[in-house]
Amino acid sequence: MPLMEIADATLHYDEYGDGDEIVLSSAMAFDPDAYPACLAAPPTGYHVYTIQARGYGRSSHPGEPPAQGWLDQWADDVCAFADRLGADRFVYTGISHGGGIGWHIAARRPERLKALVSVVGTPHDREGGTASSAGRRRMIEHRRDPEVVAEQLRIMYGPTEDPARRAAREERIARRVEHYLAQPERETLINQGKPFPDARTDEELAGVLRGIRVPVLILAAMRDGVISPESALRAARSVPGAKAVLFEDEGHFIGTESPERLVREVRVFVDELNGVAEPPAAARTGAGA
Repeated sequence: MPLMEIADATLHYDEYGDGDEIVLSSAMAFDPDAYPACLAAPPTGYHVYTIQARGYGRSSHPGEPPAQGWLDQWADDVCAFADRLGADRFVYTGISHGGGIGWHIAARRPERLKALVSVVGTPHDREGGTASSAGRRRMIEHRRDPEVVAEQLRIMYGPTEDPARRAAREERIARRVEHYLAQPERETLINQGKPFPDARTDEELAGVLRGIRVPVLILAAMRDGVISPESALRAARSVPGAKAVLFEDEGHFIGTESPERLVREVRVFVDELNGVAEPPAAARTGAGA
């Protein structure tokens, strides 16, 4: 379990692969067999670093919340980590709150990003204010109640008509509840809030997104109980040149349930950026010429 020392903190991270494409991701925790670690496997073969965010696990635990806010702090930490690697530019990908970190890097340090890949992580709707999502507030308020935690996780997963998938989810929920209840109190109380809290309305948020000037891939789940489809579409309409892929049959935990679907889309997107994507079938066969 390697550790990276930056100016005022220690960050725990894991490293996967050794390809030329450097991909960074940050979050409170990562499932080792899920996205984004899967980006390191063939045929994608990226060089992936997953960084445990300050405040969690083996990374440094500040005595109080950062004055600039958690998302800005985590964004700065990712850039400091890249500095230690000697990576001037990198692809950043993040899931949920990890996606929020990426949006803050894109807004504050766009020169560092080759691209942003946001997975169920577009900035939340402004309904209910900007402090946090209703689900996150409920999780914090009832953090020691396993039934409430399980209920919120089911909402996050979203509905499914597949009995086998539903049964597998219940097994994952039981493990997640156990892990959540075992977390130290200081970790369960962290509330990063919604990205770009200065944007008080959805229109103000769209204005912030229109200022993003990096290549952005939005991977969204239409059955997501946290990030609404409207949030994903707002970002897709607002960010110049953005690409969006919306999965009708997925929920907020697509990163652990269907990582291979995400990896395929990321590979196509990065190949397009690198100018090595295959041409459309019609162009390959000469159809229509």
